[in-house]
Amino acid sequence: MADVVYDGRWWTPEREALDALVTSTQQRVTGTVGLKLYKGSVTVPAGKARTRCISRPMPPSGRTTSTTRRMPRAFIHLYGLAIKIGAGLDAVRREQDAVAAAD
Repeated sequence: MADVVYDGRWWTPEREALDALVTSTQQRVTGTVGLKLYKGSVTVPAGKARTRCISRPMPPSGRTTSTTRRMPRAFIHLYGLAIKIGAGLDAVRREQDAVAAAD
């Protein structure tokens, strides 16, 4: 998107298509994230959401022995992960909406 703006292609079908893509991918987003920008790097010091995508904390990086052994299986399931997360979030939201409607 930055290239589209930088190159002066703001009023083009390409930018409209990118906007539609971003809008579509953000339909399930329920929270906010704070970003810290410093000398070309980005960190995420804070974030808050109504529902979580990850049910448990991610392990710290650097554990290569056990991670390396699990990698083939993880890659097999990688393509279905977004679908599973989306379905789970939709189920949680439907449940929350049903509880809210009952109140």
